[in-house]
Amino acid sequence: MFLNYNSENLQKEEFQEQLRWFEAEFDEIFQHKSVEPTKFEKNLANSLLNKLSESINQCQDEKLLYDLVSTLNSIEKKHPALF
Repeated sequence: MFLNYNSENLQKEEFQEQLRWFEAEFDEIFQHKSVEPTKFEKNLANSLLNKLSESINQCQDEKLLYDLVSTLNSIEKKHPALF
């Protein structure tokens, strides 16, 4: 019996799952802000996104890079007051 194991596909799936998790957590943290975000909240949001965007320099796969940029754009569109 041969177990078909493709680590590259698993890594891509894991990366995409982490992007979905990050976006969901970001939304959870910042979704219920009815007033103008504080300077602290803006700094926190920007710090989180800066950490995520550092992944761009390490991403060698074009599809994953597209997914990463799409996630960043989606977050910025949903939370324009933070930027």
